[in-house]
Amino acid sequence: MRFFRLTIMVVVAVMAVGAYAQTKDEAYIYRGTPLSQEGITVGSWGSGRAVESKNVILTGSDSIEISTQGFYAGGRLDFTKPVTLYSGTPEGTRYLVFAFYFSDVRTVDPAAGTGYSFDVEPYTVPKVCKIRFVFTSDNDTNISVEEPTGALDTDDQWVRIAVPLAKFKAGGFNLKRLLIFSDIPSTFNLGEIKLVTDNTPITVDPIGTQTVAVYDHVFLTAEAEGGVSTLKYSWDFDSSNGIQEEQTGKVAHYVFTRGGDFTVTLTVSDVDGLKKQAQTSEVISVIGD
Repeated sequence: MRFFRLTIMVVVAVMAVGAYAQTKDEAYIYRGTPLSQEGITVGSWGSGRAVESKNVILTGSDSIEISTQGFYAGGRLDFTKPVTLYSGTPEGTRYLVFAFYFSDVRTVDPAAGTGYSFDVEPYTVPKVCKIRFVFTSDNDTNISVEEPTGALDTDDQWVRIAVPLAKFKAGGFNLKRLLIFSDIPSTFNLGEIKLVTDNTPITVDPIGTQTVAVYDHVFLTAEAEGGVSTLKYSWDFDSSNGIQEEQTGKVAHYVFTRGGDFTVTLTVSDVDGLKKQAQTSEVISVIGD
């Protein structure tokens, strides 16, 4: 006897536009103004490059097109007048937020290959999985930071990447040079750079108690908020088996192969480890042998 299949649908918000409404003390370092007015010059680092562009624009009249050949060849931005990112010790709530436009993307369909049609929305992500930043100060201190990319913002198709200044761990930092690379050869555009203060805690909505049948395809989609932070989603489908992370990602796909009551736990954390993680657990009842 077959029971209904379960699809749990929630709208995911990772780095969503709404998150920025919860930030304060914004200061733009670059906002699409011609570079000659910004006091910024661009150029190459290795076989990569950065050039001013009008092809893709987030705000203002320009963007910066960056071509990379991997983690060590990319674009260079030099600041005629060094930009003070912070004085003294960096605040744990202060972030640099970059807006990137990626034309080289792929669509993720969580239900692909299941043989069923589920109401699970596909989403689009860049083929670039990580961006590497190298920040150089006016006293030649270098800070290298790698951050994952995320899904394209459904409102404007740009991707926001937040770099916490807490990662710098240096006393005072006046930005003189910025290098930008990616994990694979690619060309993408930088629309803006801004400093923000964000102390938004991570929150996650309940999964919801459900009843399904053995061998049904179960899709669980997380809804969480964490300000500008990039979030990681970890799923545990059976609290009794000792495995605390059986899947990661904003959409989980699972098939229960035996009947019983299973405690499913979703843990949402900040990829930079600066914010307290949030959890939600519910029981899913599986009917059948």
